[in-house]
Amino acid sequence: MSSAYSDAGRPRGRSALCVLALCCVALGAALRAGAAEPPRFKVPSEDDAPLVLVVYGDTRFTHRSHVVNAIARRALVERIATEKPAAILIGGDLVYEGRDPGDYQTFRSETMAWSTAHIPVFPALGNHELRGCKAADVQPCLENWWSTFDDLPLRPHRWYSVAIGSNMLALVLDSGAPLKPGSEQRSWFEAQIAGADDGVKFILIVLHYPPVRDPFFPRGLDEKEVARYLARHAASLRAKVLVVGSHVHNYERYFRDGVNYVVSGGGGAKAVPAPRMFGEESHLRTAVNFHYLRLTLEKERLAVSMVRYDAGKVEGPQVWSEPDRFEIRARD
Repeated sequence: MSSAYSDAGRPRGRSALCVLALCCVALGAALRAGAAEPPRFKVPSEDDAPLVLVVYGDTRFTHRSHVVNAIARRALVERIATEKPAAILIGGDLVYEGRDPGDYQTFRSETMAWSTAHIPVFPALGNHELRGCKAADVQPCLENWWSTFDDLPLRPHRWYSVAIGSNMLALVLDSGAPLKPGSEQRSWFEAQIAGADDGVKFILIVLHYPPVRDPFFPRGLDEKEVARYLARHAASLRAKVLVVGSHVHNYERYFRDGVNYVVSGGGGAKAVPAPRMFGEESHLRTAVNFHYLRLTLEKERLAVSMVRYDAGKVEGPQVWSEPDRFEIRARD
């Protein structure tokens, strides 16, 4: 499988990624499967060295200042660039209005530090990616999303997978599409988990609507089907599972049926207070939590840190903190 990095271990630019790596992986799979199968991309590691990944959502890149804290959004983007992650996974609501190409242009312009550093970005679809389109015709919104990430390439698919290093498989889902048993996405999801290589020790599931979250927030569509499936099967899997959703503009963490569930929706959208009841494990006392997740992937361990930006402080080291951390150990 082609690599998202050069032979020397240095990541290439986004256009080069398409020509020399990600494009080859996706197009090769499309040719073999008649474009029926969603693509799989690859983020390699050097000699099993630790990989740093960033996962978060609800960034809402837009010129509409009243629906987002643009200062927090830009601060997070800049801070993420300094992490030099091997990849960034965004759990949906990348933009505010998916029908508006200008919102995607805001994303491009504000994340120049990422593209300059050649950091690959893997997005999930959220409800705002389809905002502005009629329910019966979401194609214009999808075209804007596909065109923005044409270096991957994703068209015509809405979900896909990423092999990260030698021991992680990331499944990027569309929680706006059916996930009930027998649906196209569910069948693909189950096949990906069942067919994971023996060396895969961690499965990362990224989607917009979080399967486990504070019950005060209404559910979206079929996202709870993911939790139901894992409740039955996680214990028998060779890999440990981490599920990251967004949608709720805050941070929450749960542990259910042997699976860690995180809500990471603090990318810049206006904050929503979290009651932190019903088994929430971070016990944060801050109501507003702009943040991202730093995942450090090692051979037998996945360490997760919530990196928080305090929008109420102007400058200084106290602006940034890591108030919640946890780790997942590989199975023996």
